Amino acid sequence: MLCKEDLLRRQDSAVSAAYGAGRFISSRDFSKIQISSKGLNDSVSDTDVATEKFISEYLRTRYPGDGFFGEEQGETGKNSGGRWIVDPIDGTDNYIRRNPNYTVSIAYEDSTGRLSLGVVYNPSQNEMFTAVAGDGAYLNGVPIDVSDIKIPGDAISVIAPPRKSYERTSDYFRLMEDIFLKTRDVRRFGSAAQELCYIACGRVDAFYEMGLHYYDIAAGMMILKEAGGMYSAFSDSETLIEDGNILATNGILHEWYAEKIHKNLER
Repeated sequence: MLCKEDLLRRQDSAVSAAYGAGRFISSRDFSKIQISSKGLNDSVSDTDVATEKFISEYLRTRYPGDGFFGEEQGETGKNSGGRWIVDPIDGTDNYIRRNPNYTVSIAYEDSTGRLSLGVVYNPSQNEMFTAVAGDGAYLNGVPIDVSDIKIPGDAISVIAPPRKSYERTSDYFRLMEDIFLKTRDVRRFGSAAQELCYIACGRVDAFYEMGLHYYDIAAGMMILKEAGGMYSAFSDSETLIEDGNILATNGILHEWYAEKIHKNLER
């Protein structure tokens, strides 16, 4: 297990990698971007691939003993130390449509498998979210905390339809209706990493989505936890790494949202 100073050095490297990736992403000529499909409603651009290559080479040069798990390259490299978990562009559909809600997401697990740091960068809005285990969460260097909303009727929920699992549509929209009728409003941004960070800084109060991958949420989970929030799988029989069905909240409202999910989805 790394000491705090070592983790902070790794965080500095991850921040530098994210800034560099953001500059590269923003510099691309949109007329020349090549786009393909990896599956149902799952786009990938050549920018995603090139950005992940940049991040992995940047981090491996500095930490050659660490492993690497990325959306585009999968599991690669040595793993005598920890492991970097990277989504080079979380929100690719937003990026290719020039919607500013996309992020670079970089997390780090120590050699025991414990999430130890998270970096989420939105280059369009120049917002850098960071967290190291035990050191709090920050937005552009300023400490952040989750909201103190206690009443569901005051809560703003981020709701992401199951766009890769159409068979869950009926159950999902029943859940959405139940929550919509009992909360203040709903949102959808299109980047899970960003949505988790928005809970962390109090802009929204809860988020749930089905079928995500670990690289989508690892960094955001770390930042949310350090900001005082909470996350869990939809049920005790699931794991976030394997199933990717995540509920994330300010903590205060977690039990209320979990009950809604149990009522509407666990059938």
